[in-house]
Amino acid sequence: MKFFTSVILLSFSLGLVAKSTMSYRERKKQLDGKIALVLELKEQLKLEPEVGKSSVESIRDQVEETYRVGKRAEIEKVLTLAEGEILITQRKLCVPMEEVATGLYQKAMGHWIQMENDEKSGSTRLEWDTKDKIQRYLVMAKSEKDHAKEYYLSGNYQLSLHTYKRSLVYSLLTLRSQKSEIPETYQSADAAWVQPIWMNLHKQKQNSIQEN
Repeated sequence: MKFFTSVILLSFSLGLVAKSTMSYRERKKQLDGKIALVLELKEQLKLEPEVGKSSVESIRDQVEETYRVGKRAEIEKVLTLAEGEILITQRKLCVPMEEVATGLYQKAMGHWIQMENDEKSGSTRLEWDTKDKIQRYLVMAKSEKDHAKEYYLSGNYQLSLHTYKRSLVYSLLTLRSQKSEIPETYQSADAAWVQPIWMNLHKQKQNSIQEN
């Protein structure tokens, strides 16, 4: 616990040094992106990120209001406090993101093992391109999940959350390629993140078939 606290304090201190040369607009833009990602993960995965005294929504609203009408000293104070709160929230959110990314990857891998066993037994036959696609998605899902853990341990929580999200996307693409049912927990994320990608892939495939 002391180790994680020290990492957070060090990351925050280094961040303050870097931010001293940034404009308020740049700082707010970075903060807006971090808040947006936390809220997106909360909405699509039904996660409840742990926060300090204020909710993520109230932090966002306070930053917006102060930035719009506040004076320089007020803006500085609100931005600094919000940056610290969001950093802690991101760190805490990485823990359930590791759990959901691992759980979904294991589910997709389990389906793949069953599909391989069914093919070996002769009860089903898989097309080569389908197998290749599933294997590539599984490799990427695991790779992104492992990289996300590395980013978390190094204190880059924003990048860790982004990478966990990419791992989930690849696992969901795997399930779709397997024609497996999407678990209810992930259906909202699938509709928001994967459905557009899936439709675009099939559109490209259809156009390629028509051209040939």
